[in-house]
Amino acid sequence: KKSAAKSRDTTGMTRGNQREVDRARAQARAAKHKKTSKDENKARAKTALSSAEIMRQKQVEAEKRKAAEAEKKAKAEEKKKYIKFIRRTLTDFYRMEAPDKVDNVGKIMEKFAGKWARLQKGLEKTYAEKAPDLSDEAFQKVKTKMAF
Repeated sequence: KKSAAKSRDTTGMTRGNQREVDRARAQARAAKHKKTSKDENKARAKTALSSAEIMRQKQVEAEKRKAAEAEKKAKAEEKKKYIKFIRRTLTDFYRMEAPDKVDNVGKIMEKFAGKWARLQKGLEKTYAEKAPDLSDEAFQKVKTKMAF
């Protein structure tokens, strides 16, 4: 005789529950592998980038990075040249006005590193009209003439 209780499968679930689980799995698979209409495919294709467009975007980004690096390098080179200009100008100035300070140019450069306007004011205060021009404008004027 069969009992009135529902028979169980090997996993311990009733057949009714197992059917519900199977249906849920089947629906999940169907949703995952859902077939789309032609209109949906066309719309997706329009919004998706082609591989050529992706490559173009990557090239543009690479060119921008390269240009930024070149600009950064050029600024660093310009800064080095400006510092050399200041060192030469100070050395030449002290040779003529205060020969005893020529040996201290390195220390002066370290003390006023990046504060060239302050150094300029101090020189103008001490030497008045004889003070050298350390401004960026003066550097731009002689930059092409100087050999670095």
